[in-house]
Amino acid sequence: MRIFSKLALISILFITFSCNLIEKDDKNFSLQDLHGIWELSRYQQESQLFYVDTYEFKEDGTFENRSTARQQDNNMDLGYNSITNGTYRLLGNVLTLTGDQFLTLPEGSTVWYTAPDNLVGSDWNIEREYTIALKERKSQLQLEYKCAPNELCSTSPITYFRK
Repeated sequence: MRIFSKLALISILFITFSCNLIEKDDKNFSLQDLHGIWELSRYQQESQLFYVDTYEFKEDGTFENRSTARQQDNNMDLGYNSITNGTYRLLGNVLTLTGDQFLTLPEGSTVWYTAPDNLVGSDWNIEREYTIALKERKSQLQLEYKCAPNELCSTSPITYFRK
């Protein structure tokens, strides 16, 4: 009976220690952990398409954020809703995105997506700050927007998945 008690205690300690290591790993991240492509996709039943929001963080300190429509069966993007380009910086767990180019559908457009050549652009200097967390062994990126006073926005974290 003592052997079973010791095995149970060892198992509990092992599980506790393993979970603490994973949690600690998720809290300690660097700029290199952010580099790459992160996606969030939502399926729309009525159109039978996925609407995909993608962030690509490049090693040179630039990012691209694109919204696309994707076919359900073959993972191909059909077209774009918008593209934002800019620079980013990470200080601790605060990610600052500075967008300097924004492309989107022309005003009055009746479609949700189009070829990238059909998007119209403008100088768009905007800076946004997010509190970020990397979860599930750095395979999930949580972005939580820091709303300005009197700004209408969601403060719940949005989770992107490493591509």
